[in-house]
This record gives sequence, structure tokens and C-alpha cells, in this order.
Amino acid sequence: MAEKDEKAWPVIRPILKQYMGPEKGLVTLGILSGVVAAAAAGFGLPFMLQHVFPVVFGEAAAPAWLQGWMQEHVPAESVDSAVLWGAAFMIPLVMSVRGLATYFNAYLLTFAGMNILTRLRMDLFAKLQWLSFSFHDRRSRGDLMTSVIQYTQGLQQQMVFVLNDLVIQPLTLVAAVGYLVYAAMTSNESAMLLGNLIISAACVPLVRMVGKRMLKQMRKALAGMNVITATVEESFAAQREVRSFNLEQQREDMLQKQIRGFNGALIRCSAWQQALSPAVECVCALALAYSLYQGCGSGLTLEQFTAIATAFYFCYDPVKRLGSVANQVQMMGLMIKHLNSILHAEDETPEPSEPVALPESIEGRVDFEHVTFGYNEEKVVLKDISVQVPAGQIVALVGPSGSGKTTFINLICRFYDVNQGSVKIDGVDVRKLTRADRTRVIGLVSQFSALFRDTIRENIRVGRKGADDAAVETAGKLACVDEFVKMHPDGYDRVLSEGGTGISGGQKQRVSIARAFLKNAPILILDEATSALDMKSEAIIQESLDKLAEGHTTFIIAHRFSTIRRAQRILVFEEGRIVADGSHDELYESCLLYKGLYDEQVSQAQDGKETQV
Repeated sequence: MAEKDEKAWPVIRPILKQYMGPEKGLVTLGILSGVVAAAAAGFGLPFMLQHVFPVVFGEAAAPAWLQGWMQEHVPAESVDSAVLWGAAFMIPLVMSVRGLATYFNAYLLTFAGMNILTRLRMDLFAKLQWLSFSFHDRRSRGDLMTSVIQYTQGLQQQMVFVLNDLVIQPLTLVAAVGYLVYAAMTSNESAMLLGNLIISAACVPLVRMVGKRMLKQMRKALAGMNVITATVEESFAAQREVRSFNLEQQREDMLQKQIRGFNGALIRCSAWQQALSPAVECVCALALAYSLYQGCGSGLTLEQFTAIATAFYFCYDPVKRLGSVANQVQMMGLMIKHLNSILHAEDETPEPSEPVALPESIEGRVDFEHVTFGYNEEKVVLKDISVQVPAGQIVALVGPSGSGKTTFINLICRFYDVNQGSVKIDGVDVRKLTRADRTRVIGLVSQFSALFRDTIRENIRVGRKGADDAAVETAGKLACVDEFVKMHPDGYDRVLSEGGTGISGGQKQRVSIARAFLKNAPILILDEATSALDMKSEAIIQESLDKLAEGHTTFIIAHRFSTIRRAQRILVFEEGRIVADGSHDELYESCLLYKGLYDEQVSQAQDGKETQV
């Protein structure tokens, strides 16, 4: 990793500290299992090779306590056979202990790692659910999907790998070095070979160099994955446009180019990773060869050399594995750093520290007081807007595209916070209301109806959780959902596919309007609520909307003046300002912009066209 990069462990440690709490017991048991596995491999096996096998082959006497026990319990003619069987049994015994301990280490740490990552993934999803619209405007949907799904999945795999090896390998190294120290203290011939451990220092710069190369390529691969996910999501979301403009081949070529770049980075990363193992093994082989040369000239026995060579192996193998662990830790650091940009993102529309509670029943008055707002510093969308809307008034918003109508209602819902001024409901600044209070008193029917993978009944019940079936079906009748629901054998229990696939755009809009009927909020916002309906369907639903609007403070954005003229009051927007305010008749006489928009639509309606306002 480049010197200017942030170290991985300081990024990883807070995540482990935050999410490992409930799993400390499992992690502790996993570590203890690792201790047993490491001791069996790093110390137990070399010890057995040096001290047990010489007894078997008659090159050394058994310990006094063992000789005494055998004289008492084993017939003299069976001593050699018993020693051989006992020594032979030691091999599977040691390896079985190591195998079971390794299994429990892997299982327990994997289980703990999966639980930790599950909580992380849910926190990530929950954070994204609550972050402001401004945050979502700045981040692509593909990037966020990659973070929630692929980054967390990759992090889970990396964590399992790291937790397994991070416990066993260092302890195995310690156990093996412990045996070598023991051998040096009990044998002068063994002591001279300990200097060969210095050769392992050559592995350190090698591991660091490979780690830098891998991290560079992994960073490119992660960025490439974000781009690929964004391209696929964008193409699927715009299938009509892709096919209408014959863009299939263009999108395929674009994706293929992105995949080539992603694959190239992964291949280079894999090449460096795979090169590390044989490189470290070559260093280990050189050390063992030199040890053999020295040992033969110093009177070292075969048993001693075999035991020390085994201990050397259990020294170098962890070094090799820990090199991979170090690289995996760096990759985890990259992923967590990216996830932290979401987990620690500032909520630009936070819950108030001292909220003001709205009463159960409110009037529904809405006031804008010198409101100025821009989605970024370069462009101001609303400029010094001041307007008071009394409770129960029906207000239409009219103006050219981009004049600020949708932004106006977004501020009522507090999808964004104003830069200057305030927006108030019944005299209370919306920034002092909890989200629960705001959503309770505002009903929104937007131009793009979002339906979920569920029944029509449950999609309507989104308007008021806990509503009974009779209330749901009553709302469905008011929104003319009955007309198409009755044509299907499952009726309101018909299951919709993702995004409401299977019903028409107008039918989706009716379901969305039914939600508003069911919610019956005191403030109602209709943002092109009937845009997907034909003239006949709009006329039918408009009667229902008129009933719904009675006694409610209602804001209407519509491109048809037949809908706008029903409003008691019309606000005309132009370049972020309200340039006129009044009834249709008043504005037609006094506002040239309004008159022009109205006359243009009437003229084009006669020619079979319509202009949106």
C-alpha cells in the first residue's frame, strides 16, 4: 500500500469493536481451538519426531516412567510391538487433535464472522433508508447496491479467511519457534541451526512488495465493480429507451469494455497473490538446504534434523500464510473504508434534538417564510419564497419545466432542508418535527408510482399500516382500483412482480391514489397524480380526488389545465420565484405567463397535442 494510504487496521478495528460484542464468546472459543491446533502442529509433531521415533527404532531408551509402566503392564515378549503400536498411534492422535481444533476454530470464527457481517449489512441498509435525498442524489444507485450486496459479501469472505488464519498461523509460528528454542537448549547441534531463522526476514520485504501491487489492483477492481453494477442497473431501468433508440449493441460494448478492465485488474491481483506462495517457499527451501548442509557436518542425527526441519516448516508456512492474510487485511480495509463513507455519512435532514410534537388532529396550514434553496451551490432553485396556505385550501402549482414546482413540495415533505428561511406546518418548522409526525400528516401521490413485490391489498395498505381489509377495499373503490382488480381471480390478493410489473401504468397510479385515500392525511400532495391516466380515467378519478381534497390542504402539480382549474388558488412559478398568485380567472387576465401556457395547451389540445406545465 502506498505510504499516503490510510493503514488498514485502524479502519477495521472500530468495526470489529462495534459489532463483535455478542460474538465474544464464540471468538474466544475459536481462539482457544486455534491455540490447541497450533500447539499440536508447531510443537507436538516435532517433539514426537525427535523423542518418540528414536525409541521405536531402538536408537534411544524410553523415559524411565514409561519403562516402569511397561514392565508392570506389558508382557516382555510384547514390548517391541507395544512400543511400535504406541508410537504409530501417536501420529494420528496428534493430527486428529490438530484437525478437530482447526475445525472448531474455523466453524466458530466463521459463524461469528457471518453474524458480525449480518449486523453490518443491516445497519448499512438502515442507514441508506434514512439518509437524505441529497446523499442519494450524489451517489449512484449502482454504487449503493454494490456496497450493500457485494462489498459486504466480499468483506464476509475476507473476514472468515482472516479470522481463521490470524489465530492459527501466528500461534503455530510461536509454537514452532518455541520448539526450536527447546531443541537449542537441549542440543548443541540444534542450536547452531537457529541462525537460519534469519533467512525468514527475506520474506518480509517480499510480502510488503506483493501487498502493495495487490492493493493497487484491488482498488481498481473495486472501482470497476461499481461502474459495472451502475451500467447494468441503468440499462435495466431504461429498457424502453434502450430499445426505442436501438442502443442494445452500444450498451453491450460499453459493458464489455468495463468487464475487460475489471477482469484485468482481478487477474493482475491474482497473479501477484499466487506469486507470493512459491516465492516464500523458495526462500524456505534455501533455508532448509543450508540447514541440511550444516547439520551433516556437525553430527546432527536424522531424528534431530527431521524434527527441526518439521519445526522449520511450521515456521515458514505461517509466514507464507500471514503474507496472504496481510494482503487480505488491506483489501478489507479498502472495503470498510468505502462502507464507512455510508455508515458515517452525515444525515442532512436529521431528526430534531428537541422535537415539537404535533397534536393527533391538525389544521394543515402551510407557510413558506423567505425560503431559498438550491440542490448545489452553483444553482439556486427557489429564491426568497414567501407564501401562506390556509388549512383546507386547494392550491395548484403552475410554471414551465424546471421552475421549482416539485422542489416546493419536496421542502414541505422535508426531503431536503432549506438553505435560508423556514417551512412550517401549523406554525411549527418542519425541521422540528419527527419523521413519524411529518409522514403522518402528509399524503403524497407522485408522478412515478412505486409498487412493491407484494399483493395489491398490501400495496394499498402501505397508506396506513394496520388498516383492515374493508378499509383497504373501500380506498380501492374510491380510486377505481376495483375496475381491474375484479378481472383477476385473486382480486386484491393478486401478487405483483417487482415494480408492479403485470399491470399498466394507469393501474399503478390508481393503486398509488388508493394509498392516499386510505391514509386520509390532512395535507395532500398530488404531483402529476393522474399523469399516467387517459382522459376518461382521469375524469373518473378526478371526482374521487375532489372528494379526497375536501377539508384537506391540497397541493396539485398537473400538466392539464382541466385539473388545475379545479383549484381554489394557483401559484405561478418562473425561474424559482412565485410571479403570480390567484384564481384561474384572475391569472388569465393579469399574468401573461399563465395566459400563454393556458392558451398554448388549449390550442395544442385542439390539434391533438398537449403541453406540460
